[in-house]
Amino acid sequence: MIALSYTAAQYAVVFVVVFFSAIVSAVAGFGFGLMAVPFVSMAIPLHPTVIVASLLGFITNVIQIYRYRRSADLAIAKRLCVGAMVGMPFGFAVFSVVSDRALRLMLGVAVLVAVVVLARGLDLTRVGPSFDFGTGFLSGVLNTSISTNGPPLVFGLQARKLEPEPFRATLALVFSISGVVGLSMFAAGGKVHADELVVSAVALPALALGLLAGFPLRHRFSPERFRVLVFVLLVVAALAAIAKAFT
Repeated sequence: MIALSYTAAQYAVVFVVVFFSAIVSAVAGFGFGLMAVPFVSMAIPLHPTVIVASLLGFITNVIQIYRYRRSADLAIAKRLCVGAMVGMPFGFAVFSVVSDRALRLMLGVAVLVAVVVLARGLDLTRVGPSFDFGTGFLSGVLNTSISTNGPPLVFGLQARKLEPEPFRATLALVFSISGVVGLSMFAAGGKVHADELVVSAVALPALALGLLAGFPLRHRFSPERFRVLVFVLLVVAALAAIAKAFT
């Protein structure tokens, strides 16, 4: 029998955070890691949080791919995935040697930078494929270091002016492929333990309930409201990560 490493209160925090993170992910097409990592890490250490968020985020994205598989931009997704594969080994090295506080600061700063750039309304629809490879690379580094590979991808797809549905579907596809590689690296590197599996199992019902609650809300967001939602999610997650780094 596996002994529980955390208290009931800690598991309760994880459950609630995963529930709301799943709603956010269902509505926006991203944001599970952005929301889950900063807030779950307030209850349990950051390194286990990264593993839990990676496992649950992968499940979330696979479900979204199945639901919206016909809307993805496959050409962009392919370039982003190639870049991410190159970046993930670098992120894994960071995860293995950098402290929790430094990782939290990296998360917060990266997200805030993405918000600033997105808010400027940058239009990169005519930029060549190298842009997608670059944003994919950055997402790969963030994926295996802090389980939050969304900011570069969100920046890239928003800058290319994708509509909400292709935006969500393309993100889910890239997240899923990156998730397989990232989780394989964590497992091969001995970073996945029984504790993380137990926490993930406890949080699975919260994940399912959050997705069920969130999917019907998608149609209530116009492209303009969707863009505002993107900014709000990024700012909240960034501020939470930075605040935790200094506590």
